[in-house]
Amino acid sequence: MKRRLSIMLLLILVLSVGLSAEPFYDKGSQTFSFTLGTTVPTFVHFFSNNETRVGLGVDNTGMKIGGYGAISYQAFTSPYSAIGGEIGYNFNYVVDGNLYTAVPFFFKYSYLPVQGTIDLPISFGLGFAYNSGGANTSIMTLYSNIELGLTYFPGEHWGFGVRTGLWLIPELNYRKELFGDNALAGFVPITLTVSYRQ
Repeated sequence: MKRRLSIMLLLILVLSVGLSAEPFYDKGSQTFSFTLGTTVPTFVHFFSNNETRVGLGVDNTGMKIGGYGAISYQAFTSPYSAIGGEIGYNFNYVVDGNLYTAVPFFFKYSYLPVQGTIDLPISFGLGFAYNSGGANTSIMTLYSNIELGLTYFPGEHWGFGVRTGLWLIPELNYRKELFGDNALAGFVPITLTVSYRQ
């Protein structure tokens, strides 16, 4: 109990110091980030029978923990807000041995209430993903996410951090014979980032 209380007090202290401090970024500041980590398939919702499967493996999402890599760029439109984009590559093995892949590319908006030596970005993404589950099963679909991050900058330019959040990737088949297969998949990324700011 004391440990949890100490962690909560530390987070409140960091947030209060960050919120009361002068902003680090100016309009026009830029950040480049390289991301590498894992993705956890969290749920799949099937629209045809209104069924939601939660968890890893057989009779659940049907997928195993996978990997993700990405590059992103953002420019600040105000001291606390940045816009830009990200392109990545995600893979998860399916329990039947096939490989599910997604190539998301999306517009990204970030709000940084805490910034400077420690950045705490809250990011929203919206765009598209090219999904493939094997031979002749590729599809271009929508993509959205919300992510929270923590980046530590030991110097002025380079920083190291972690990110997590929730991705939503719908599988929308437009051909009549596949329409019953429409679904919505949710993934939780756990990634490490290296960022450069100028």
